[in-house]
Amino acid sequence: MATMQTDQSALAQLEQQTRSSFIRAELRFFELIHLCDLCVQILEIYFKSFMTAFIDEHDFLNTCNQERKALERAVDDSVAVGMDCVIEIIMRQTQHIVDTQMSADYSPDSNVSLTLTPTVACTRAVQFLGESTVILQSMTGHRQMRTVFLGEIGVRLFYVLLEHIKRFRITEPGGFQLIADLNLYYDWAAEHVDPETLRYFTALKDLANCFILAPRDLRGFLQDQYSRRTFDGVMRSEEVYDVVACRSDYRNIRTQVEGHCDFM
Repeated sequence: MATMQTDQSALAQLEQQTRSSFIRAELRFFELIHLCDLCVQILEIYFKSFMTAFIDEHDFLNTCNQERKALERAVDDSVAVGMDCVIEIIMRQTQHIVDTQMSADYSPDSNVSLTLTPTVACTRAVQFLGESTVILQSMTGHRQMRTVFLGEIGVRLFYVLLEHIKRFRITEPGGFQLIADLNLYYDWAAEHVDPETLRYFTALKDLANCFILAPRDLRGFLQDQYSRRTFDGVMRSEEVYDVVACRSDYRNIRTQVEGHCDFM
């Protein structure tokens, strides 16, 4: 027991060190973006203040204009590549944290009392996402880049969670626990992503109610969700079915659902 606790403590310390190293690297990357942006602005000011006396800035065949545009494209391309790398690292670490979810979290023993607070894996994942994206909150001069960056993280997180749910057989008490987790993910998304991306988390949170309904109410619930177009542009019908089929009792109740809804 003592050895297990020591191993867990060492693992947590290593994870914290890894996260700290990534945050420092991320901060340096965004500082470089700011520096590049500043350099491009200085060159633009110099060009308009001094060079336009000798060069027509609208002459696209002029070598000076071509080099200026080439520099802007090179900076934009490098920023895009770097942003993609940062997003990929964030999502890999988030996936790693989410994968520590215990199967008992969503299928607890009958004698276990539910606290209905987010699970450890969920709390750690949201904490990491918060630490990874807090740097962007101060980048008021890059509002569009911030929106795109957070929107991409939001969409990728949605698909991570969608696949994550499919790994489990979820009981009714586990459904309440899942909803508690999805509420925390939704709260993070509501604070960071644009309204269009937030629709993904709203749909997933609404769909999670399928785990806490009585079998006789499931068909009506799904029909209501489709009539409200909850899943339009968010989830395919097959994905909705895969989530519903994660109910621990689905094998026994599938005849009450399949064939009665448009997607089944």
